Amino acid sequence: MKIILTILGSLAIASALSAKEFSQQTVRSTSNQIDQLVAAHLQKNDVMANPVIDDGTFVRRAYIAITGRIPTADEARTFLTNKDTNKRRSLIDDLIHSKGHESTMFNFWADLLRLKTNEENYGLGWHVWIRKAVEDNMPYDKFVHAMISSEGTAADNPAVGYYVRDRGMLLDNISNTAQVFLGTQIGCAQCHDHPFEDVTQKQYYEFAAFAGGTVYKSEAARDLVRKMTMHTMKENGANISDRRNKKKRDKNMGMAKKTGRDYANIFKYYQRNSVTDSPSQKLKLPHDYQYNDGKPGEVVAPKTYFGASVSNVKPEERRKVFADWITDRKNPYFTKVIVNRLWSEVFGRGIVEPVDDWSETTTVSHPELIDYLCKVMVATDYDVKQFMRVLYHTRLFESAVAAQEAKMGASFDFRGPVLRRMSAEEIHDSFITLEFGNKDSTVNRKMETQWESYVESTKKLFSMPVTQLIALNKATDQAEKKFYADRTAARKLKVAMDKAKAEGNTEKANKLQAELRQKYSKAKRKSDSMSMQGGQSAMVSMVMQRALRTRGSLTLRASEKAAPSKPEGFMRQFGSSDREAPEGSHTQASIPQVLTLLNGREVSSMTDGKGLLARNLRDARSSSEKLNTLFLSIYGTMPTAGERQRYGSMMNSTRDVQALSKAMINSKRFLFVQ
Repeated sequence: MKIILTILGSLAIASALSAKEFSQQTVRSTSNQIDQLVAAHLQKNDVMANPVIDDGTFVRRAYIAITGRIPTADEARTFLTNKDTNKRRSLIDDLIHSKGHESTMFNFWADLLRLKTNEENYGLGWHVWIRKAVEDNMPYDKFVHAMISSEGTAADNPAVGYYVRDRGMLLDNISNTAQVFLGTQIGCAQCHDHPFEDVTQKQYYEFAAFAGGTVYKSEAARDLVRKMTMHTMKENGANISDRRNKKKRDKNMGMAKKTGRDYANIFKYYQRNSVTDSPSQKLKLPHDYQYNDGKPGEVVAPKTYFGASVSNVKPEERRKVFADWITDRKNPYFTKVIVNRLWSEVFGRGIVEPVDDWSETTTVSHPELIDYLCKVMVATDYDVKQFMRVLYHTRLFESAVAAQEAKMGASFDFRGPVLRRMSAEEIHDSFITLEFGNKDSTVNRKMETQWESYVESTKKLFSMPVTQLIALNKATDQAEKKFYADRTAARKLKVAMDKAKAEGNTEKANKLQAELRQKYSKAKRKSDSMSMQGGQSAMVSMVMQRALRTRGSLTLRASEKAAPSKPEGFMRQFGSSDREAPEGSHTQASIPQVLTLLNGREVSSMTDGKGLLARNLRDARSSSEKLNTLFLSIYGTMPTAGERQRYGSMMNSTRDVQALSKAMINSKRFLFVQ
């Protein structure tokens, strides 16, 4: 009790944390307060804290947790041979400001926000925007506010990807907003009063009404379509404002609508990837609403159901007010939810579990700790990097792992980080490290270049004179007809080829396959030629593209590749998210994972090929040095005396070295973060 009172008395330190870039002294002082709060809980429950881990375990844990990959052999050796007593603190500060940490945090946000890079045109823009937000260390409250209040086209404001991601599914978007940023699962109330929480269906619709005016259209595009239509009607001598001849006027009006629909095709994908607010559009209760507090089809006004009461909002300000309310520091859940999520990211488990199931009845096992963490987050001005830096500097992060899984619904005593398997992205990036070394600073420039090119083309399109737009529409129509004709012909060839194969007519099947390849090759050359040319051809190609497809190199980290990864790909096989639900990744084992680790190209290329690990092993001058290289590369530490005795003789045979390498990569010691 005395310890608790002492700690509570020292919570005033949070008010002194004013510098956004914390000094080392401030970080250590703040981390010590966290450790004392954790220690007080353990003492109260008569639980012993875990011991501090050795340097070899620490360097590997720090690299995986902070940068999302294992250390290289040189990085591990440098740390282990460093005699500085403050080397752990220095390493944490170096890693927290590294490109590797940016990669880790991008993966964190992309998984949480369900980012789909190749989903229409907005996906790549949102990917680049999130990556830039992480690189610039955008404060969390501003990051969230920018997305929830976003409007415009994806080319002008890629943050609209947050809404375009759920285009046509507004109610689902609101459910995810509440879950991700407020830690409340209210999705059940979309169809009926919530069975477990004090949220009615009407309250859900009132909450969703803040985004009830969201529409997917571009006023700039609609204005250009109107100008193009009026120009064409004038050129054809068709007067739609002539009221003297109703029959002729109606005919002209019909012609104008048809012309407008045709011209709108140029901007079809800009409309779909744009967000704006329609003041006249309002959310209504569903047609089958059955409760007494409203009628089916009744218009609902925006209203909060917890925290500060917000109502009587101007229609044109609904989403901005919504963003203001969510990110308000007085919001009862906004800060608590993010500090709990980040705590879970660092230590493997939230103080409150599940991390997205908060309510007024939630039992918090460490209330003083949560309150203090919230004060720290506010003191940093929602600087996530500095907040996590504080967590990584705690003694708790240096403690041995908690090997026992917490019981469902039971309070968890934080004696150390939870023992966990590396995520799919961490395994992938660690394999990259073993084969190619430190690739943290290698950026997928193609992704950025594609997006910049798209943005520039968009600007050109919207600045074109009306006459050029009309000519572009005609050229696009012709190109699309040719495209669909070629696609139909290709499908027929594919059907004929499959039929020939099924009938056993190999000669005919091969001939059709060659013809199909030639057609695809010709179509690609045509598309590339149009993209490379200046003027109208390039604009036709740009207008016709359905989405900006991006692919990653084998040497790129997971954060530099399009997401989600392919269903049959390595990362999806190891549990990477399909991006359909927030935090949809998992670390469950499977038979395909085992087979990949035993026989897959990824492992073979590391151990048998020309990669960094294989090259370092070949360059080793002695058996002892070779064993050191193997252990430093894979485990981040030097072999013990017992391991030298057990494996030393294997270093004289290339085959044995490769076999031991594969065995080590398949071991729990490699796959788990200790």
